[in-house]
Amino acid sequence: MRPRRIGIIGRIDPQGTLVDGQTVKTRTLYRCMVEHFGAARICPVDTLRYRHQAVRVSRELVRCLLSCDDIVVLLSNNGRRVFFPLLSLMARVFDKRIYHNLIGGTLADDVAGDPSGRLASYLNSFRVNWVESRSLAARLHDLGVRNASYLPNFKALGDVAVNPSFDRQRPHRLCMFSRVTAVKGVDNAVRAVEAINRTAQSPVVTLDIFGPVDDSYEQEFRALVDRAPSVRYRGRVPAEDSVRTISPYYALIFPTEWIGEGVPGTIIDAMHASVPVVASRWRYYSEMLEDGATGLSYDFDQPALLEETLLRFIALPPETIESMRREIHTRSTAYSVEAVFDQIALTVAQESR
Repeated sequence: MRPRRIGIIGRIDPQGTLVDGQTVKTRTLYRCMVEHFGAARICPVDTLRYRHQAVRVSRELVRCLLSCDDIVVLLSNNGRRVFFPLLSLMARVFDKRIYHNLIGGTLADDVAGDPSGRLASYLNSFRVNWVESRSLAARLHDLGVRNASYLPNFKALGDVAVNPSFDRQRPHRLCMFSRVTAVKGVDNAVRAVEAINRTAQSPVVTLDIFGPVDDSYEQEFRALVDRAPSVRYRGRVPAEDSVRTISPYYALIFPTEWIGEGVPGTIIDAMHASVPVVASRWRYYSEMLEDGATGLSYDFDQPALLEETLLRFIALPPETIESMRREIHTRSTAYSVEAVFDQIALTVAQESR
């Protein structure tokens, strides 16, 4: 008897045109499934531009639901609203095994803010809801989601050789590596770098920004960079080149102001590249990083503290920076493909017996 196919629903973008965290995670999981189970057994539903390509997505979805008993789902908040009602129905009525791999970190807020209880009901109809944070899993359990389970974010990355030494000459090179949008704290990062150099009356730090620019932010961002002599926009970088790209930098800065920040892929990039991180303490900061050990941090609600935190960081003695480079690299193992995908493959294989 031929084994049934396994579905995956999410923004796969197999051509690799998008490099945002959601797409990279989904595409990585799709490639891992193909490699592990074989391409013939995987039935993808690519939700990229699903509102504008409804016919294609509907066709792929029907094929997936008809041919697969096991379906892995990775959807953003908007995608969940569109697809969860049908997926929950298929789980309850037709005994489809749905494995939800969460995108983002706001699911508990969404459940708590749903007085109808429908979202929690959808989630409980699935076999598992994998979430990227232990505290998020615990909060979902408290809200009545019985099957929330911790599973870290992961990326398929090659490590660089750990080299604790670094270029001590000024200006110190800083980088950002994420979606380029206001909620990622780009304005604040540019302001902080320019203020440090202006006060010193010499170039103390520079900032290179990598990543796709949101369309709604493009004009504002270009004007911002044009006014900042110490800041450069370096364009998009393929996900597989992230570690090699950021490894020469003195530090990666992550001044996110997004309340929904989950377990960012850019922090995993920094771990593999052994680059310390200067970040705002977003909700799940302490599950990934440690102040003073992997870099420095500041209060999420006080973005103006970034400048002071950067000054404290560049004033650290070289041996402290070297220790941080070693420590952050040791944390990369927990977010590797080997550590995470094996759990997904094992769960699907066991459930489908």
